[in-house]
Amino acid sequence: MDRSGSSIVEKHVDNDEEQNDSSLESSLETDSSSKSIILSSKDSAAPVLDVEVSNQLLKEAEKNTPLKNSDTQSSKAKAGPRIWAVGGGKGGVGKSLISANFSLKMAQRGRKVVAIDLDLGGSNLHTCLGVAPPKYGVGDWVQGRKSDLETIMSPTPYPGLAIISGSTDPLKIDLMLKDQIDELFTQLRALDADEVVVDLGAGSHQTTIDFFNHVDEGILSILPEPTSVENAYRFIKAAFFGRLKKADVPRGIAEVIEAGTDPNNILGIKTPSDLMMIVERMDPNAYEELHTIVKHFKPHIVINQVRTPVDIDVGRAICSVCRRYFGLDVQYSGYLDYDSTVWKAIRNRKPVLKEFPLSPLSGRIDRLTSVLLGEEKGMFR
Repeated sequence: MDRSGSSIVEKHVDNDEEQNDSSLESSLETDSSSKSIILSSKDSAAPVLDVEVSNQLLKEAEKNTPLKNSDTQSSKAKAGPRIWAVGGGKGGVGKSLISANFSLKMAQRGRKVVAIDLDLGGSNLHTCLGVAPPKYGVGDWVQGRKSDLETIMSPTPYPGLAIISGSTDPLKIDLMLKDQIDELFTQLRALDADEVVVDLGAGSHQTTIDFFNHVDEGILSILPEPTSVENAYRFIKAAFFGRLKKADVPRGIAEVIEAGTDPNNILGIKTPSDLMMIVERMDPNAYEELHTIVKHFKPHIVINQVRTPVDIDVGRAICSVCRRYFGLDVQYSGYLDYDSTVWKAIRNRKPVLKEFPLSPLSGRIDRLTSVLLGEEKGMFR
């Protein structure tokens, strides 16, 4: 990516949709002189934001959207721990880094935390935490060798933090776990903990999306690069439709929702906003039901490996796009700088917070934790 002067982060939303004139193929461009974010489109039928509209959108969003911590705070009143999930749509975006250090930071603040590795087939959360591969993992529970999750939970060297590893998971564990997701989360909510952090796998596979839609708070780690932004959009879209498909609505509305997931749908649904407008015309009551679901879907955006102010602006642009075309109150909770301490800490099998506690990255993680816990205001809401 060109990081000098103006920077363009192209966002090709979905190749299949593009081929059928139903894409939101766009680019996020930051002008070095005005620092404005522009969303443009090559599809004449897709939404277009020019410079003036984009700037107005950002200003209005920053001015009119109040800090909303009520959902985060009220979740503590629920029975059982609050459950977080860290996803990102693709590999290499720092999901395990955030999961490990966010878990550790909450434990350092006196919370009782359990981190669980649900990166099926690619588990390495234990490495990021500096823990040897535990003897038992999620696979032992899935196959019935262990009766409950507490029996496969292992301590870590850090007070208040335990881990449920996936390091011993068998092949095809995703297929084996597919029908046990509800029971998995029932047991997670029964754990003796204040917080549970779920480290998700790469991609937008159905099982991963189901995990994300079962939690109280979702976090998306995104790199300021075209491929990561594109896959993050797909992840949000998949999670969005996944939630709507579980709504208690009439059969006809359910069929419209299902049609909206097909890029070739005959209803002309190109964006989630299109879907909501059709439902509103068909059945106002069903619309209110879906609108309530959308209103409570507030994933946190974290931009990772930031090198320039332009990279920071990518997070604001993503929030603007999601609010305009999804109707989602996506929250820009913070960013993490590109820092060589990450790979040094991983090589030494230690969390960044322990290996380099005074590094700028550790400071960013501390502030990010404060924002996620509702103690500080995020960057853009």
